[in-house]
Amino acid sequence: MTSLFPFYQLADLCVSKGIEDVIICPGSRNAPLTIAFTENKSLNCISISDERSAAFIALGMSLMSNKPTVIICTSGTAALNFSPAIAEAYFLEVPLLVLTADRPPEWIHQYDGQTIFQTGIYGTHVKKSADWLPDQSSESLIYANRLSNELLNTSVISPKGPVHLNI
Repeated sequence: MTSLFPFYQLADLCVSKGIEDVIICPGSRNAPLTIAFTENKSLNCISISDERSAAFIALGMSLMSNKPTVIICTSGTAALNFSPAIAEAYFLEVPLLVLTADRPPEWIHQYDGQTIFQTGIYGTHVKKSADWLPDQSSESLIYANRLSNELLNTSVISPKGPVHLNI
């Protein structure tokens, strides 16, 4: 089992839930997610370097398809740049699965760039938010699958809306 397995599992779950579109904002912290999602040939992955634009494009894609679009970014202020589109999605009742890569919490306040408080970053503008620290234990993989399932199901239950998984 490779260290990317939890991320491949997440991409496969998205496919099983009918998700087709993924917007990826490239970065180093989200490289495992990028690899897992782009290697899944059932997903239409688009790379957009500007997070604010990427999130609004994802919003438009979800409006057109009436399905969640996945948006992925690296850590820090990149995640903050998704905020305006996430707020719009919340009030328009548009499903999105927001995946943010994060840095270890012990790095906060250590003068390390792109390290901010990401847990609950979108506040009340998402229907549900969760954190997941993947490892290779069977318990972690089961938890990750259950958590991801809950988030995806929540995004499409009326009223639809964005959900956030901070990894």
